[in-house]
Amino acid sequence: MAAESKLPRYRIEGDRTCIDIRLRNAQQLFDGRDPAPFRERDLDEDAVDYVRSAAEEIPISKPLKLVLIFEEPATYPLSAVEIETAIRAQFEHERDQVTRRLRQQRQFGHAALAVGLSVLVALLTLAEMTRQLPAGHAREILREGLVITGWVAMWRPIEVLLYDWWPLAQTRKQLARILVAQIEVRGRAGGLSQPDPSAERAPGRI
Repeated sequence: MAAESKLPRYRIEGDRTCIDIRLRNAQQLFDGRDPAPFRERDLDEDAVDYVRSAAEEIPISKPLKLVLIFEEPATYPLSAVEIETAIRAQFEHERDQVTRRLRQQRQFGHAALAVGLSVLVALLTLAEMTRQLPAGHAREILREGLVITGWVAMWRPIEVLLYDWWPLAQTRKQLARILVAQIEVRGRAGGLSQPDPSAERAPGRI
């Protein structure tokens, strides 16, 4: 599935910016490759990506509201509560995965820092020992090479600890924001026709 609508596409209801998602039925929301019952399935990857991308486009200061609009009843009717529970469970799982990656990255960064410092100290020590060699270009080249290699060994730990964590932290912040969003189901999620208050503006379709 792929999102069809482009900006501008976000309505405002109260103080919340709406991410409208129009689907044929509730079954389309779930990953058809997952053999688990609908209430236990993962959400469709495109649906998850669409919500995440939309949340990234909306300023972080704006609270969100997810509005799911179903055009026809599902073969296996699902209640609005069951759909909301599935959505929150999916994004909670996504957030937990990102949190675990952040933790693993910090652990790797600390380990890499320990290795890098050890290499740096060893190579700087060897660089100082080259002073015992006969003076000449060869000694200076060797000494400078050891010093440069030692500092290069520190490049990766510094990159991990100072910069690599930032995109993951931003992703976790967006997922936490989605988790506290209001969720509303409209249309025929459980086989009962409901009015579609968003008909005045075409929502995103996945």
